[in-house]
Amino acid sequence: MPDYHDDLRLAHVLADAADAATMDRFKALDLKVETKPDMTPVSEADKAAEELIRGHLHRARPRDAILGEEYGIEGTGPRRWVIDPIDG
Repeated sequence: MPDYHDDLRLAHVLADAADAATMDRFKALDLKVETKPDMTPVSEADKAAEELIRGHLHRARPRDAILGEEYGIEGTGPRRWVIDPIDG
């Protein structure tokens, strides 16, 4: 049976890092929000959080695939991290 303790620990680190990076942006008066082709909003904080999480995952789990709401899928590893940091 797989042991997921390290993955859970990493997920907590990623969540804390994304929280720290995005809270300041959401409190800012100049937060930029765009509309995606599917008519849903995306803020610069959404994009920054996903980029930050992807960067951490590339370093910590270089063989894993990543699927993110803003930047799609990359990698072909058997394990896939799904990123929707702001509202998912």
